[in-house]
Parts: sequence; structure tokens; C-alpha cells
Amino acid sequence: MGLRLFSSDSFLYLLTGTVAAIVVSQSTIVMAKTAQQVAEIAEPITVQINSPLGDGSGVIIAKSGNIYTVLTVNHVVEDPTVEYSVRTSDGKSYPVLKIIRLQNDDQEPDLAIIQFESSQQYPVATLGNSEQAVIGAQIYVYGYPATGGLTGVEREPELSPGLVTSRPKNRPEGYNLRYQAVTWSGMSGGPVFDSEARVVGLHGQGEFGFAQTSSGDVAPIKTGFNAAIPINLFMGKLLETGLKSSDLVIDEKPPDANPVSFDYPQTYQAFYFQGLTLLDQNEPWDAIDAFNQAINLNPNTPEAYFNRGIARTVLATRIGVSRAVNPIEDYNEAIRLNPGFADAYYNRALAYLQLNNKEKAIADFQKAAELYDKLGRKKSYQDALDRLKELR
Repeated sequence: MGLRLFSSDSFLYLLTGTVAAIVVSQSTIVMAKTAQQVAEIAEPITVQINSPLGDGSGVIIAKSGNIYTVLTVNHVVEDPTVEYSVRTSDGKSYPVLKIIRLQNDDQEPDLAIIQFESSQQYPVATLGNSEQAVIGAQIYVYGYPATGGLTGVEREPELSPGLVTSRPKNRPEGYNLRYQAVTWSGMSGGPVFDSEARVVGLHGQGEFGFAQTSSGDVAPIKTGFNAAIPINLFMGKLLETGLKSSDLVIDEKPPDANPVSFDYPQTYQAFYFQGLTLLDQNEPWDAIDAFNQAINLNPNTPEAYFNRGIARTVLATRIGVSRAVNPIEDYNEAIRLNPGFADAYYNRALAYLQLNNKEKAIADFQKAAELYDKLGRKKSYQDALDRLKELR
């Protein structure tokens, strides 16, 4: 089994009815909204998608008569043998009448639309221009996470703010909008908003770690990048949906909010996001330098040490273990600051294996497996068990 890191970047307006598309002058500037205003807009247009197989989210993008169209990600509704339902923000549930899956292979965007019928009046989302979601731009992820033991219709909505960290051009399944924000299972298919509460992406990927609370409980945290499918990729497949641009509400005015500048970063946040971007661009030397600057400004953030450890691990695979700085000290510090950081245990175990320290690697894989199992992270749990089986 090859080297596999758990990493920060998975490296590893509101209008009701059918309306005409909005045509906007590019010289017009719109004012950024507060997080509370974004949440107020997000709540009635974001829905749950439930099934016996699991939970997801979606966003209402069109209405024709009593038929509503919801945009989501394909992996939430990919099984044709399962019955799906939509639950709206007012607590009403509706059967899904139609599903149009827009993905035929992993080279196509992980997108789908579904429809439900209701006489209730629900607003529809405003779609923005995802090309304006540049590195450092403010975004908000909204959806229904399956946390706190709540699943299905019991889930409560969450708004999670973040910043765009990279804009790769050709990631599998169209996940070309990447950002750091706290997310969890059940939020897949939920909208990613820009600072003006316009939908610029569909959330669908994330990598998770764990934090230990003061009571000793272990809770999930996001340790790095999420990924969304830019809304412009959906617009490129509009003909396949049966919708027309005139069925949607579109606003492409340039945003008022300025992105974080990485040209002359002076804050922990700016250096940290610069490091994440460089790591995503496979530039470990420069990423390490940026994380060094971030740690100098704020030495008490486990994520900075964790990601510097990843950069050093990548560098070691490039120039050789004997020539690179071993990442174990970084993972040690990440674990000291966050004793429930499961991915740090996993990555530290890999680092011990590079040093042929089998005993310590086994101990860390066991600890990682324990944490993964506690919150039902099945794939990661099984991966840690497979590592242990190989070593015994």
C-alpha cells in the first residue's frame, strides 16, 4: 500500500416564480452582505435531500407553476433504485418527482437536478459568476450537516464562512472551487455563496479531522480544504436540464468585497492561506516558508503545524528522507494543541514508517482508527485498520 496522507486540501434575489434572466452592467458594484444577511437569504432556498442511503442538501434554482427545480450534486441522488424526498425550510417534505443526472463519468461535473411539486411559495436562488470567486474571496457554505447524532429530517441548517484558497482548472468531477470552511457529511449539494449571497458553487468534497472538547468528547472539525463545483460548469450543461437561462435568476455584477491579498501578506491568516495555495500548487518549499511565517505570528494553531508537516512529507518524497526535515515534530505539535486530531496521528504514523519505527507507527494508526471509529468515519477507519494489518 502506497503513501497516503490525510491533508488540508484533500491532496491527497431572492425571487419567487419564473423570471427573465437579469442582465447587468459589469461596471455596477454590489454591496457585500453581512453573514447574517447571507444566512437569511440561504435558509428558504436551501433544502434537505433525504433517502434510506444517506443525507444531502440542495438549492432551489427555478420554479414553473407548482414545480420547483433543485440543483444538487450527483452523488447525493445517484442510485436510480432509491426513492428520494425533499424537505424545505418550513419543515414540509415532498417526494422527488424527477431526477436528471448530469454526470456520466468522473470527467464530468458531479451535478444533478431534481424536481418536486408544492403549492407553497418558496423563493429561488440568485446565481452568480464563479469566475469572480478568486483566491482570498469570502464565501459561505450552507447546508444540513448530519452532526450531533441528528440525521435525515432531524438535521438543522448551518452557515459556515470561509475563504477561497485555490482555483485549479481541471480537478476530477469538476471540483475546481476550493476553500477552507467547517463542513460535514450531509452538506453535500448545498450552495456556496459569495459575499453578496449569490450561488457560485455546489459543495461536495471535504476532508475532516477531530477536536477534543473540554469534556473529553471528540468532535469533527475541518482541517483544510473543501471543494465545490463552480456554478459556471452547471451553466455550461444547462441545455441538458431542460431549463433556459430565462428560467433562472442571474446576477454577474462584480463583488464589492476585496479578496485577501497574498502579494504582501502581513497577518497569520494571509500567510496560512498562502501556504495552503502553494501546497495545492505542489510547491512544498515555498509552502513551508509561508507556514513558518504564519506560525511565527500565531504559534497556537494546530492546522498550521499539520499542513507544514504535509509540506515536509511531500518534500521528503521528492528529495529523500535523509535530506528533508522530518515532519514528526510538526505532527507532535498539532496533536499537542489538538489531542483529538486524528489525521495528524495517521500522518505521523506514516512518518514513523519512513524512519522504520514500526512500534510507534502501530500506536499512531491504532489511535487514528479509534478516533475515526468514534464518529463513524468508516473509510478512514478501514484504511487505518488495513495499515495495522499490514504491520502485524
